[in-house]
Amino acid sequence: MKNAVQFGAGNIGRGLMGQLFWEGGYKTTFIETNKEVVELINEKKKYSLKLLDAYSRKEIDITIENINSIKADNREGIAFAISRANIIGTAVGVKELEKIAPFIAAGVESRIIRNPKPIDIYLCENTLDASIILKKAVLSNLNSRFHRWTAENVGFVGMIVARMVPPPSNRFGIDDPLFATADSYHILPIDANNIRSDLPDIKGMEPVSNFKAEFERKLFTHNLAHAVMGYLGYLKNYTYVHEPFNDSFIKGIYDRVLDETTKAIINKYPQDIELEGQKEIRKDVEIRFSNPMIMDTVFRVARDPIRKLGQEDRLIGSAKLCMENNIFPKNIAYICGAAFNYDYPKDEIAQRLQEMIADKGIEKVIEEVSEIDNTSDFGKKIIEGYYDIREKRKEWVK
Repeated sequence: MKNAVQFGAGNIGRGLMGQLFWEGGYKTTFIETNKEVVELINEKKKYSLKLLDAYSRKEIDITIENINSIKADNREGIAFAISRANIIGTAVGVKELEKIAPFIAAGVESRIIRNPKPIDIYLCENTLDASIILKKAVLSNLNSRFHRWTAENVGFVGMIVARMVPPPSNRFGIDDPLFATADSYHILPIDANNIRSDLPDIKGMEPVSNFKAEFERKLFTHNLAHAVMGYLGYLKNYTYVHEPFNDSFIKGIYDRVLDETTKAIINKYPQDIELEGQKEIRKDVEIRFSNPMIMDTVFRVARDPIRKLGQEDRLIGSAKLCMENNIFPKNIAYICGAAFNYDYPKDEIAQRLQEMIADKGIEKVIEEVSEIDNTSDFGKKIIEGYYDIREKRKEWVK
């Protein structure tokens, strides 16, 4: 049987990668920091995954088998697993990549000695430069005499993950820490330029030549759409992401926001993104986001507004994309105004943002958080949206 090593047995690790490897005929070794999860995986050798299909509106129950786990500090065990693996995956979060790099480096050295065959590491980190970060960190932990072999034989392959994996809950009445739920989306664009081994026979993995184009498409379609529903949904007192799709005010802005980025992304990447393909993706996003089975909260989707209002993230980043392609993002500006109004009491970052606005005023905070000139047309439009929403909210809360 083929062997897979998966760093991270959390929501994405179990809710996506575990399924991919199982369907591909791999025995999967999860590398995990949580001792309880490691012990449970080694005891049960399987876990249940419930897929919540948006198209059929049915639950699909599958059992992921042929699994074991190694504690994340077991350097020798991890190195041996990597030496005999056919594929490696990560789903640990970008900030953790440097922490796992020494263990991957030890595995590469062991592989060169025991099994010097090419291997690819597939990164489910949803950051454009995740593969660069990990490769640099692994090389820094390798003896220089192994650098050339690693460059030629180890692929650091970015993946674009659009599957939604809700946080664990007890709503299905299953008391099992390994139980996972996810939507059934199964398409994963991967960076074809960084593949060093054979393309794995895994359903949904689609090599793309322009990974940046696909990454921006996802950020400025999927993530931006989530932001619209998250911020306006919260401000209009909805709880779940699917609920605002029945609100004509929010749905109208949602459509106009994605119209702006659709034009811009096609203008920027005419060789890589076609209008019909983009329309299909928008249709799919709407069907999946409006799936009431997911029960994804607006609070989760809207969390950490300061990061999401940053220069390169879904809100300001999409506005920059539009302006660079001669499209004025007036509807995106309105969503930025909504994000600056986000004040969920249990979100520490949201509360910090509101304290900044109370202390300095919205005009100064726009410049500080989003690096946008508040006297520019776009800056003025954000401020206009911010105050408009403040007024409308007086009616929304009644």
